[in-house]
This record gives sequence, structure tokens and C-alpha cells, in this order.
Amino acid sequence: MSDSIPTISHSGSRKLSETLNRELLAAFREWPLWALLGWNDIRQRYRRSVLGPFWITLSMAVFITLLGVIYSHVFNIEIRTYLPFLTLGYIIWGFISQTTNESAGAFQEGERIIRQIRLPYSIFILRVVYRNFIVFLHTIVIFVPIAIYFDVKLGFVSFLALPGLVLVYINQLWITLALAIVSTRYRDVQQIVTTAVQIMMFATPIMWPISALGGATIIAYVNPLYHLIDIVRAPMLGTAPSQLSWLVAIVCAILGWVLAALLLGRASRRLIFWL
Repeated sequence: MSDSIPTISHSGSRKLSETLNRELLAAFREWPLWALLGWNDIRQRYRRSVLGPFWITLSMAVFITLLGVIYSHVFNIEIRTYLPFLTLGYIIWGFISQTTNESAGAFQEGERIIRQIRLPYSIFILRVVYRNFIVFLHTIVIFVPIAIYFDVKLGFVSFLALPGLVLVYINQLWITLALAIVSTRYRDVQQIVTTAVQIMMFATPIMWPISALGGATIIAYVNPLYHLIDIVRAPMLGTAPSQLSWLVAIVCAILGWVLAALLLGRASRRLIFWL
């Protein structure tokens, strides 16, 4: 009786390993496919448009400028300090929130392809994150003229934004995968995700600085989204992120991928019937 327990455990571990290799690692190897799909999504979205995705850049630049002028007075912060802070926070949040909102429909969006061709499901996750990262690259250019105009002091510490951005991307991948699986099984989850993203926008230090909380800074520190934004925003503003922010981002990535892998292992054979 006792000998059967390790056998079952080993069998389950082997099946999970096979699933991850078939559904996850194979998807990364098919990078030309999901990169093409993501790029095509951008092209279709702005078909016959003169500026294409730069419409997002233009509209976001106007929104951030107006918001910066107003909220710099609300929080009594010099605009030369507040506007770069707001710009980076809002652009990074835009990538996180838009990708999260679109994650719920990742598999439904690729339903016709899934039913006709046997492809790793993770391809459709990589597609969603990649296309939103393209939009992020279009919008991050807003920070360049603002940094020049307000003389934002950059240095070697600014290079820390690169590993920070990689961690944000890695975390966004598991979030998108987990939500796509759950939302495909339970369609009401999509509405919950949309509402949660709207709430988290106001609960995360994007438009307001931590100093505005006074003695209630714990509200920011227990929010993982704050730490994900901080490891990119702080270096680009010329300061090093806190060790806590790095720790939270890394731990979230590890635990999140364990959760996403378990969900993928359980759902990989059932997803097609949920569509």
C-alpha cells in the first residue's frame, strides 16, 4: 500500500512535465507564429488608419499632460517632479491592465484556429502579451520629451529598468495564462477581471505618490502591482527600486508560474470542450 503512493506521485509529476513541454516550451519555440499573430492583431486594429497605433500614443500623451497639470495641484507637488512620475506609472499600468483585460478572451479569440489546428495553447497567451508590449513600446516614447524638458536625472541605475521590465513581462505571462484558463471555464470571470482592474487602478500608486498616504503606506507595500511598477519606474526616474520590490516581483513570478503550470496541466485536455 505504501509503495503505491510514490508511484502515483511520480506518474502525476511526469504527466505535468509532459504537459508543460507540450503546451508551454513548445509555444516558446514557435515564437515566429505568435509574434506574427500579435503583429497582425495590431495591423488589423488600425487598418486604414493614418497614424495606426500612434493614435494611442497621442491620446495618452494628451491625457497624461492634462492629468499631470491637475493632479500636481491636488497633491501640491511640483509638476517637474509629478509629471515624469505619472507618465511612467500610467504607461506601465496601461500595459498591465490592458493585457489583463484581454487575457480573459485569449482562447476565445483563437477559437477558430484551436478547433482546426493542434497548436500549444500558450501560443495564444504569448500573442496577447506580445501585441500589448508592442503598444507599450509605442507609448513609452512619451517619456522621452518629458524627461528632456524636465531634466530628469538618469544614470547607470536607469539600466535596472531592463531587468525590471523583464520581470513585469514574466509576471504578466502567468497572469494572462491563469486568467485565460479560468475565464474560458467560467465566463463570468471576465466581468470580475474588468471590475478588479478598474478598482486596482485607484488602489495602486499610479496617479498618487506614496507620500500622500501619510502613515498608511502599508496600503501600497502590500500591493504587488506597486512593486511591479516600481522596479521599472524608479530606475527611469534615477533612483534604485527597493529590495522589497525586487523580492516581491521575483516571488510573484515563481509562485505565479507554479499556479499557472498546475492550471495548464489540469485544463490542457479540456480547454477545447470549454470553447
